[in-house]
Amino acid sequence: MTARHLGERIHDLLDNRLSRPAAAEAMAHLSECPECTERWRELRAAREALNSSEAGIDMTFARRLLDRERMAQMAEQENPRSARAARGRDRRPVILTLSVTLVLVAVLGAAYVAGAPAEVDPELSASSEDGMLSVVQLDSQSMRSGDELNAWIHPDWQASGFVPVEAVVREASDGSPVLVARLLSGSQPVLVLEQQGRLNSAYVADAPLAEVEGIDAFVVSTSPASVVWQAGEIVVSLTCTCAVGTLEDVAAAFPQDGEPGFVDRIMSGMGVFADALTGN
Repeated sequence: MTARHLGERIHDLLDNRLSRPAAAEAMAHLSECPECTERWRELRAAREALNSSEAGIDMTFARRLLDRERMAQMAEQENPRSARAARGRDRRPVILTLSVTLVLVAVLGAAYVAGAPAEVDPELSASSEDGMLSVVQLDSQSMRSGDELNAWIHPDWQASGFVPVEAVVREASDGSPVLVARLLSGSQPVLVLEQQGRLNSAYVADAPLAEVEGIDAFVVSTSPASVVWQAGEIVVSLTCTCAVGTLEDVAAAFPQDGEPGFVDRIMSGMGVFADALTGN
């Protein structure tokens, strides 16, 4: 029993579970405390109503007894632990945090899926080259400057000794850009085809690996010689009427970007969502 209210001891008094001295002290408190007296009367009336009602439950008294706000008011003068028990735990912040977390996970998962690059089949891209719309054309000097090739990968012309001839950026039927370039390895002309996306695994399923250190380059043809590999987010294909070793040397001179990471996929997916919302 607290100095101000009986608290839970009022139930013990009602059920005759207190010793005589404790019961006498509680009854003396009731004579001095109007709030505890009112609660005592309500509890006793509710007990009598439950025992005498034909239905067995008096809903008016039950609602009053289950009113948490009323119980909290009665517990304000008691110790903090009892007051918190009377009010009950506020679970709204936990529910809100859980809801926000679930929504965030769903959005990130959808963005990761949406950010997956489209599969690329270099053979199909090469066969449809003549039917694609030309967007940008570059001569040898423009290729050397590199300003127009920032979105693509290419050898260091000076260090490699390869000679850039010409390049053109075309637009595929699905709207994706495709780089078609030509360079010279010694006197051998090499066709370079680059397209953003993921290399079709079925296209290289039975192809042997080329001897290029640091990358998984596949020899998809020997006549003419053709080598293809994944460089970051770009699929690169080299073709020439030369030995496969020539293409392996050319491939080794290209920068070998790593695989796109989780964050890259998420950002790419967010870009897809943004384009869909803006209609681009």
